[in-house]
Amino acid sequence: MISYTVQTHPRARSLKIKILPTGEVVVVKPKHGWFFKSMDQFVQENAEWIQKHVAKMKSHHRETAKATNEVLIFGKTYQKKIIFSAKQKIGVSIEGENLVINPVTETTASVEKALTQFFKSTVEKYILPRTLQLGKVMNIQFKDITLRQQKTRWGSCSSQGNLNFNWRLVHSPPEVIDYVIIHELAHRKEMNHSHRFWEIVRKYDPEYLKHRGWLKRQGMDLG
Repeated sequence: MISYTVQTHPRARSLKIKILPTGEVVVVKPKHGWFFKSMDQFVQENAEWIQKHVAKMKSHHRETAKATNEVLIFGKTYQKKIIFSAKQKIGVSIEGENLVINPVTETTASVEKALTQFFKSTVEKYILPRTLQLGKVMNIQFKDITLRQQKTRWGSCSSQGNLNFNWRLVHSPPEVIDYVIIHELAHRKEMNHSHRFWEIVRKYDPEYLKHRGWLKRQGMDLG
């Protein structure tokens, strides 16, 4: 026998079956009225349909939960694993295919804070030396580098020569991050998106269209 719960709905006119995202079966019944058959009989008669849709919903729920638990770091997928242990170091670490998070307190805010600090620190360790390296290769000088969470940009270059990068680039593959760095460094010579600007970008990143496309497809949903 299929287990189910009963829900009364004031606008219902007859018995109906609803499958929740978790796969739970709910029989919706009118607030008032007589039924020509029992709810057990009604569910049994629709058993094949119920089982088919329960399996579908459970599969979707598992995939959604898995996707929600995944995080990209330099383009590689890791599974978030939250622990609360006084015996282990507080913070975030990569252990095999897992991103292990041991927050200060058992709260969502504490988990998010630990993740943000880890992402900023991780991408900073890549972007700072890599920008210096690429700047030398391109023979381009700049002043300060700042990491921010910009809403609409992956990077920017000020007229004073300061470079800003979105710390959420930590989720992108290294070659895509390099494209953003090259893009902003190129603005030190061309503060526009002219043909000359893109020629500079192409010179140091021949596959810039591919990397630019990756960012456009991913959008600002990274993280």
